[in-house]
Amino acid sequence: MISVFKDNGIRRSNIPSMFFSTSIAMILTELVGVIAVLIDGIVTSRFLGADVYSGISLIKPFSSIVLMLAGFLSTGCTVVCSRLIGLGRKEESNEVFNLASFLALLFSVLLILAAVFFTPILLQACGVAINKYPELNPYMYQYLDGYIVGLPAIMMIHISGTVIVMDGGKHRFFISSIVLCAANITGDLLNALVFHRGAYGMGLATSISYIIQMLVLLLHFYKKGHYFRFSLKMIRFRQLKGILRSGTPAMIRKLSGALRDILTNYINIIVSVSAVAIAAKGIQGDLFVFLFCIPTGLGRTLVTMAGIYYGANNLQGLRRLYIASFQYGLILSGLFGILAFAGASAVPQLYTDDPEIISLTAFSIRWMSVGLVFDTMIVLIQHYLQGIDNTRAANLLSTAERLIVPVSTAYLLGMLYGSKGVLAAAAISKIILFFLIVCAAVIQHKGLPKKIADFMFLPKDFGGKPENNLYAEIRSNEDAVRQSIRTEEFCLSHGTEKKKAALTALCVEEMATNIFNHAEKYHIKSVSADFQLYADGEKVYFSLMDLSDAFDPTAFHEIFKEEDQKKHIGIRMVLGMASEVRYFRAYSSNNLIVHMD
Repeated sequence: MISVFKDNGIRRSNIPSMFFSTSIAMILTELVGVIAVLIDGIVTSRFLGADVYSGISLIKPFSSIVLMLAGFLSTGCTVVCSRLIGLGRKEESNEVFNLASFLALLFSVLLILAAVFFTPILLQACGVAINKYPELNPYMYQYLDGYIVGLPAIMMIHISGTVIVMDGGKHRFFISSIVLCAANITGDLLNALVFHRGAYGMGLATSISYIIQMLVLLLHFYKKGHYFRFSLKMIRFRQLKGILRSGTPAMIRKLSGALRDILTNYINIIVSVSAVAIAAKGIQGDLFVFLFCIPTGLGRTLVTMAGIYYGANNLQGLRRLYIASFQYGLILSGLFGILAFAGASAVPQLYTDDPEIISLTAFSIRWMSVGLVFDTMIVLIQHYLQGIDNTRAANLLSTAERLIVPVSTAYLLGMLYGSKGVLAAAAISKIILFFLIVCAAVIQHKGLPKKIADFMFLPKDFGGKPENNLYAEIRSNEDAVRQSIRTEEFCLSHGTEKKKAALTALCVEEMATNIFNHAEKYHIKSVSADFQLYADGEKVYFSLMDLSDAFDPTAFHEIFKEEDQKKHIGIRMVLGMASEVRYFRAYSSNNLIVHMD
């Protein structure tokens, strides 16, 4: 039976499967990397003392600046590359990747110079009140000296990591993160128990672990058959504009987050009566980074996949992707939120035995777990807006979410309730912002939104008229024949010339059939193809997407061109008259788009 897509739900569709497998890999990768950060905090607090941990935690806004620049370049690179891949422009996508890599190394060198020669200014810019707690100053300086050694590796991991995932290397990316975690834990313990290099040793152990991860990732580019490769000759500054434009939302998001950390650091120091509140906020920040892996992994997957479907003008595919991201996001964030709330008292005991710190930290964790679901939904909307090239809305939401709403909330609650107010503001600000997003959707739809798709904020004419689009799922050779018949009938009913309608139908049948023949040849048990057809007079195009081993459904045209001319006649004739034929592989999927304009 042919399973035709319905407007609601994501059953029996390749898109949710592709999104789920990729996002889970991204979430696990993020989690493994964050575990290393948590281990840093636990080992530091347990073996080096709460003062050393508090000193290191105050310098975290500098890490936010590093991640801001890395995220800016990484997002700009992956968004532009995904669109170029969809257009079949391989050389240009490699130019973007190489330029982004060059800029990453350049920025890391500049940051190292700033940290070496302008350390006090840098710490002040990070919101550290040096005169407030002078006893913490040496630990901040020492940790920074060790941490900056790994800046080039950190930047390159962000650039190459997402590209590698797009290039079918999600398993390597995950393995590299496990290596990072193991190396960091080992380095931390060796520093605490053997070398006794204090805060400097903790920073250096982190740097070495990132360098090792980078080396594991770079092995991906030395294998043949991959889409991306390093080449100095492919550094083209003509691609700079695209990277800057597409990376701007991530830049604003990270910059706003860094400013939020700086300002809330000041607010927390003002209302704090002791270092207890600083330690509690540091532990809250560690766990927040851990839990934030869920929206981060989902968002990083959504932003590039949304770009592919948006660029293809595929409304149905984009809708299913968007719905799938929210369904999985709500389930995962809800589950982890419940676990975090239940274990709120146990987590701080990994860091310290101080009952005052444990009590205040448990309070902050419970509030944070409540806000996790709202955080996930907001982050998904942010990345989706960026993926569909709605830069203005993405920037506005990022600034509100990362800076305006949380800082104002922290200030008001801090003045009223002290440190508890600042800690609770992390969640309350998310709830307030999500309410504002709902209000925006109400205004746009002139009524309460009834489904997730009502939050898509798309142009009214996106995807063309619904009656000009046909969607289906092809699961067998018999389905391919049925869809071929439907294709011809659909084209004729929309004013397409008879010969073009017949050839398009024949091409759909042969290409879809070839997908299943390929699956049978390589013993792939379950394969289905998502099929989209658009017809409006003589303007006709269709797309096929399947999840299986790499397979170019147009390649055999070259193989058989010297053989019996009666073979694959539909494909031969359509490829000859098609205005554009694109095949690309992304996130372990084969994608074919044929334009018959």
